[in-house]
Amino acid sequence: MYFGDDERGADFDSPAMIERVRTFDWASTPLGPMAQWPQSLRTAVDMVLHSGHAMCLIWGADRIHIYNDAYAPILGARHPAALGSPTVNVWPELWDQVRPLIDRTFAGESIVVRDQPLTMTRFGFEEETWWSYAYSPVRGENGEAAGLLNVCSDSTERMRAIRERDVAFENLREREAFTSSVLASSTDCIKVLDLDGRLAFMSEGGQQVMEVSDFNMIAGCPWPDFWAGIGNEQAVAALEAARRGEAKAFIGKASTMAGTPKWWHVAVSPIAGIDGQPDRILSVSRDITDLRASEEERERFVRMAENSSDFIGMMQADGRVFYMNEAARRLVGLEGTDIGSVAIADFIQPDQLETVYNDVLPTVDRAGHWAGELCFRHVTTGDPIPVLSSVFPITDTDGTQIGYGSVTRDYRELKRVEENLHLLNGELAHRLKNVLAVVQSVVQQTLRNADDMASASQALGARLVALGSATDVLTGTAWRSADLRNLATRTLMPHGTIRERILIDGPSVMLKPEISVAFALALHELATNAVKYGALSNDTGIVTLSWTVDGDGTDAAFSLKWREQGGPPVTPPQRRGFGSTLIERSLRSYFGGKAATDYRSDGLVFELQARLGDAAFVTGN
Repeated sequence: MYFGDDERGADFDSPAMIERVRTFDWASTPLGPMAQWPQSLRTAVDMVLHSGHAMCLIWGADRIHIYNDAYAPILGARHPAALGSPTVNVWPELWDQVRPLIDRTFAGESIVVRDQPLTMTRFGFEEETWWSYAYSPVRGENGEAAGLLNVCSDSTERMRAIRERDVAFENLREREAFTSSVLASSTDCIKVLDLDGRLAFMSEGGQQVMEVSDFNMIAGCPWPDFWAGIGNEQAVAALEAARRGEAKAFIGKASTMAGTPKWWHVAVSPIAGIDGQPDRILSVSRDITDLRASEEERERFVRMAENSSDFIGMMQADGRVFYMNEAARRLVGLEGTDIGSVAIADFIQPDQLETVYNDVLPTVDRAGHWAGELCFRHVTTGDPIPVLSSVFPITDTDGTQIGYGSVTRDYRELKRVEENLHLLNGELAHRLKNVLAVVQSVVQQTLRNADDMASASQALGARLVALGSATDVLTGTAWRSADLRNLATRTLMPHGTIRERILIDGPSVMLKPEISVAFALALHELATNAVKYGALSNDTGIVTLSWTVDGDGTDAAFSLKWREQGGPPVTPPQRRGFGSTLIERSLRSYFGGKAATDYRSDGLVFELQARLGDAAFVTGN
């Protein structure tokens, strides 16, 4: 299209910028009425307006702005006021940057600029943009540059994309560098396998922990072959899971390339390809040999503690319990109780808590150990439980004390033994005094009734032997009682064959200790007389010792008979000696009953009758 000769020029084909240019009041601008424009200006404007590319024309010394429809959006809010305005007013924020280029173009130089960053305020706020443009001089009729043709394009989106790409590349490089650093510094053995399970990559740290001197020597080797036994089965199963897109972990034992056996925690997971399907397999193995050893040691301790019959417990510094073995729970009645809610105040006697906090724990803090006697209590019955306890500090892995531990032994049985021993010692002293009194009496009576020292010595020795038999029987029961049959057998055995010459028969009777000594001496006297004068003085006589209990309880009637048969005829003695006195009087006194000797011609008979409770212990007493 070409402008006509009239003032406003010919009609334009477009109703937008062409129409604006045609109807603009150019007379008010330094360019003057359109009818007076030189042909070079008219031709340049016509070319700009009919171009589909963003263009603007800067004309004259005032750098008047004329632009087309494609350029209008570049102006933003400054369109359409920018038409016919000096360029300094159109782009004031850019003027210092573009003015030197405009001046050079008006001097006849063509300038091409690519991706220049420009900060615009075309919409009322600063906006970071990039532009590529070409400034070409438009010559007037005199051949000099009268104007400037600006062909421009907005490269903001492309430059932003490039910048984002560069940032992404830089981030990728940083991530790759970081990943490489992590892989190199990690003590885990990080491996990449193909879908067949062959080694394709192993991290530098992994090569060190696996003691691999040259990875090329094992590259391509089947990874499961590094495992033996169940470990191989677990590795194969993990690979199969990874091929299905699943992650799997296991713990196994395998040796390094140098032959060092180690325990490993292994995590196997798929590496997805661009299609989202497993493309490769990642295997991360962590050396847990030390941890495994620590766990095994802990398990051994736990088994030892749980199997121990001693109380083993641990508590925090504030007295809250965090471990008790089964023996500890049983001792204080806490079976089935949640230990998290238990404190030592629940099972230690109240008067002992002050000792624990003021003496025991400070001693442990100061000396590292305390041992001594304490008193627990059963939480259900409230019964006191004397214990021997050893207390020591509990520390964490860095040595910081976190509480106290105790190994405690039930002291009740030992306490009872000590009390019984004390009681027995006192009773033994009492019994010993009684025995010595009996010995003294036997010695005095023997010497007083003896005809000479030889007979006195013989009689005294025999009586002391009988006394020794009684004490032997009593010693076997800690001087608590003596079995009548056992006492009779041991006392009479030196005088004749039991069950042949001497017959013993009767129910079980446990004689009291003071009765036992007197009874043994009396039996000895009876047997001695039988050997000297009675049924045991020949080869055919028989002695029968029998007893019966008639009734129940302490009031039952106890009857004992000594009867001799088959001996020489018996005649009463002319005088009663110590033996006869010992037999009747001592037994009558000790048994608290009746005792009598009958000198029958066919054999001596001695009978004793007493209340059972006075002579013996009744069952249950």
